[in-house]
Amino acid sequence: MIDKRVFYAGSSALLVLGLCLAVQGCDLQKMVHFDVPGDVQTAISVDPNPSLSDADYVWNRWQSWVQLNSEQLSRGIENSKERVSMIESVTAMGIGALGEVSNSFPGGALLFSGLSLATGLFLKRPKEDKVVAKEKESSYNAGIEKGKEIAETIKNTIG
Repeated sequence: MIDKRVFYAGSSALLVLGLCLAVQGCDLQKMVHFDVPGDVQTAISVDPNPSLSDADYVWNRWQSWVQLNSEQLSRGIENSKERVSMIESVTAMGIGALGEVSNSFPGGALLFSGLSLATGLFLKRPKEDKVVAKEKESSYNAGIEKGKEIAETIKNTIG
């Protein structure tokens, strides 16, 4: 008669071998899921818990979204700068024309001086560019850090 320990050991070994073969035949990447941060889910419209086999697709969508929105933001900023430049140019031409004509009617010089003074209130103050540049830089750095954080979270869940 066969010893029961040998029988149990052999049966266990066959069971483990069968389990390993079954797992090897399965697509494990479809079984393993990763979490997508909420902001990324909203931005690129993906499931909150996709499988690892979809990781490249999710990553490519995220990179495309970031690139597209960065380009749109850049274009919007450039268009706004062009508009401000045009408005400043038109305003400067109008003030120049008004300065030439203001002497021809009574009180024109006083009116022109008052308008010039009021316009001076809207001009840039010294060091304002540095303050704006600092704000832009801090905002940019915060955006980069948030992007790195999201990318790192995705990378850690994938890898």
